[in-house]
Amino acid sequence: MRKLTALVSAAALALVGTTAFAAPASGFGGNGGYTTQGPSGFANNAPQTVQQVLDNAYDDQRVALTGRLTNFLGHDRYEFTDNTGRIEVELDDDRDWSFISKDQLITIFGEVDRDFYSIKIDVKDARPAQ
Repeated sequence: MRKLTALVSAAALALVGTTAFAAPASGFGGNGGYTTQGPSGFANNAPQTVQQVLDNAYDDQRVALTGRLTNFLGHDRYEFTDNTGRIEVELDDDRDWSFISKDQLITIFGEVDRDFYSIKIDVKDARPAQ
């Protein structure tokens, strides 16, 4: 009889534990998407346009922007343009970027490189926009 009671108790405990993990988090209110893929409930104020990057971004801040590469500036530097402005971006020359082309609508993922005189984005990844 004691074995049956222990078995039933263990099964009930296991059932309660798994349903607690399956329940959705409440009170956090995250929106999902690239810029909020961490835990829910933390404010994400990452810039989403070139103008916001120029006005508010801090050094090494991660950003995701949608726009077009419109001009080659030399070596691995390009001009990135969206409907709010333009900014210099640097595409790492160790990577193959042949899958994107001039004036193609793309989303870039990178880090802001801000210093005293300039601001640019070091692009880590880019994908055709959908």
